[in-house]
Amino acid sequence: MKVYIDTNILIDLVCSREEYLPEAQLLFSLGYARKVHLVLSALSFVNTVYISRKYKFSSLEIKESLSKLASFIEIADLTGDVVTWALTCNWNDYEDATQFKSAFNTQVDCIITRNKKDFSFSNIPVMTPDEFLTKYAY
Repeated sequence: MKVYIDTNILIDLVCSREEYLPEAQLLFSLGYARKVHLVLSALSFVNTVYISRKYKFSSLEIKESLSKLASFIEIADLTGDVVTWALTCNWNDYEDATQFKSAFNTQVDCIITRNKKDFSFSNIPVMTPDEFLTKYAY
């Protein structure tokens, strides 16, 4: 199964946000074990680097964490068609629109996010981490 992970889940993992960390760890461990094919946007990496610094992580710590993840996940490019499509679509949130279009372009089976309402226009199934883990208990 090919699964697109939204930025908030990546930030949960990299920044060790306690409330969400166990689910994020389990999702990424499934990818590491090759039980699911994980896809994240290049934009998610950029956003995570930026936000992680607000959590007082050093640049070295952030880069090391993301480099380890990049070794077993697919990183969807942020292309010109994604950027321009998001400018002209009817989504209210530009970043969410770019996430959706990146997911669409990589032909994923579902999108995993903690903010399902952000993807209300998605024609790709959208699940929370808990919903995904419950439905596809590996």
